Amino acid sequence: MEYKLIEGKTFPEVWEKALRTCWETGVEIRTDYEKETDPPSKDITAMLVVKEPEKEPKYHRAGFPMGVNDLLDYVNGVKQGIMKSDQFNPEEDSYTNRLISYQDSYGDGPREENNHRNSEIGINQIEYVIEELKRAGYSKKAQAILWNPKIDPGRNKDSPDLIRLWFRIVEDHLNMNLYMCSNDLFKANFSNMLAFYSVQQYIADKLDIPIGSYCHIVDSLHINGAYYEEVKTTLKKLEERDWQDKTWTSEDISKFNQA
Repeated sequence: MEYKLIEGKTFPEVWEKALRTCWETGVEIRTDYEKETDPPSKDITAMLVVKEPEKEPKYHRAGFPMGVNDLLDYVNGVKQGIMKSDQFNPEEDSYTNRLISYQDSYGDGPREENNHRNSEIGINQIEYVIEELKRAGYSKKAQAILWNPKIDPGRNKDSPDLIRLWFRIVEDHLNMNLYMCSNDLFKANFSNMLAFYSVQQYIADKLDIPIGSYCHIVDSLHINGAYYEEVKTTLKKLEERDWQDKTWTSEDISKFNQA
């Protein structure tokens, strides 16, 4: 494996550095997601550190191939999801469902027998983090988990890639580390980072403190073999453009939202 520390001030800076690093140094490895005719994936284990996550510009134009509106829908969905007091749904495996209504006993018995009991005991981990940091900002235990060993092993695509969020207040700023077992660098990583950053924003607002660093740790940060030609084209275009032409500010994005 290749182990990489990739740092920068902003999300676009870190994402572009990660894309180049994975493309140039990633280990080639087969996965369940390529066709036999596709090249193997390029893969690194990475720690992506955004030192000033509130700094503009926040958006890399090449970072979300799904389009601006889809990106905003995804980020807003996570942001709105964690604001709910309860989001219990035994069929739902979304990040927000597990963050605000984690089902500790889920999987103990038949689904139809567990649903009602679980709906009463779902754990709101975001509220726990807020209360723990109010108690002691230096706490090492202000964390939220998503992996459930009772139901996730062997489920493949249904299992969460986001495993844990960890928070700590240092010099009166809220810092967040998050851990993923797998993250698609070209198609999903940038939108993931902005969505998870909205969780950090929400908690910082509740604590009424500024945001510190954002640290995104991934065991398998990868470029799928099926995307090789797209990535080659993207990297070539990025070499030809100035930084201003490769990014958007929050103000730029708000214009798309109003359109």
